Amino acid sequence: MNLIWGMMNDLSFIISLGMISIPIPGIASPIQSLLSTIIYMDLLITDKWLTPLLDKAKQTSEEEDDDDEDMPMNLFIGSQGFQSRLLLFNLGSTLVFLIIQVMLLLTTGLMRLVSPINLRAKQFYQFLERKFIWGGTIRFVIQQFQPLIFSSLINIRSISFSENKSQSQDKMANFYLSTIIFAGMLISIIIFTVIIKQGIAGEEKFSTLIEGLNDSKQGFSQYWTVWTLAKWSLMCFVLILLIDYPCQQLQLLTILSMFSAILQFRVRPMNTNLENAICFFNEVMTTFYLYALIGLAAAGEDITLRENLGLALISILLFTILVNILKVLIMIIFEIVMKIRRRVNAQRDKKVLLLRKRKRVYRYGTVRLQSLHQRGQIEERKEVLEKKLELHNSQ
Repeated sequence: MNLIWGMMNDLSFIISLGMISIPIPGIASPIQSLLSTIIYMDLLITDKWLTPLLDKAKQTSEEEDDDDEDMPMNLFIGSQGFQSRLLLFNLGSTLVFLIIQVMLLLTTGLMRLVSPINLRAKQFYQFLERKFIWGGTIRFVIQQFQPLIFSSLINIRSISFSENKSQSQDKMANFYLSTIIFAGMLISIIIFTVIIKQGIAGEEKFSTLIEGLNDSKQGFSQYWTVWTLAKWSLMCFVLILLIDYPCQQLQLLTILSMFSAILQFRVRPMNTNLENAICFFNEVMTTFYLYALIGLAAAGEDITLRENLGLALISILLFTILVNILKVLIMIIFEIVMKIRRRVNAQRDKKVLLLRKRKRVYRYGTVRLQSLHQRGQIEERKEVLEKKLELHNSQ
């Protein structure tokens, strides 16, 4: 499962580039939209059941103006799943996961209060405290970081730059919640940095922060998860705050991608050469993708060139995904083979130990029989000597 988590995190950067404000010809944009749904774990089809519920709640709270219709910020951001300017509508499945996470944390707090008077509550609290307070929360933040920070920043920017200064209650509620989540995401980066700096990331409850990283290196490689979150934050700032400036988006994201590729090559933070090679490959392919977008922006009205560049974009994207999937399959097969080998070796060792025990028992039995036989001969000799002595004395 950790391999799949890692693959989704590695691909999230290149998938999010579909939000750059440059029209992409062909089927590259729909494919990116589908992949972003998978990467952000929007798998609960919330647009079929959660969005209608939110719409009803919004309509019952107060009357909506027809002139203030909720729309995506632009076509490119909307194509990546962010169909609204309001936080709750954009979160989708992440909203469900967020509610579950909050409920687990509240349940953990309740069990802590009850634990002094109830043994089962104490045992349940110990289980939840070990699994969810830190480990589960850290994993949730890392996996859902992008949809949370994107959705919250979209909402904040939309309200802040809105010409209508009198906002409805539901919009202001979304705005305040967006501010809390956005601040929480940025604060989490600081907290994770402090945990690693204090040297306690190796503990079980914090181990998610350094999972898959090279333990032998004590430098920047220990902060690679923190750097990844910071890189996603910078990408979010560029894509949302510079939504009307596609050239600046391309320039800044290309610099960020190249810097990340160089850093990956120099630091080599992962614990295996294969992981380091795949991560560097993803960074390089992201840079190629951005250069193809630059070419697409410079193509102008040349339809043939734009179509060819669109094919290049989709080829880069699909090739990158295929390589990552193959890596995950190879690692899964390797782990299965290693488990089978360990099991076979364990059974073979058991058989060897059993044979050795049987040999020892056989040798012990043989020695014991020999000693008994020798004792019997000695006893017979003693009896013969005693009889001879009796005969001699009687004479």
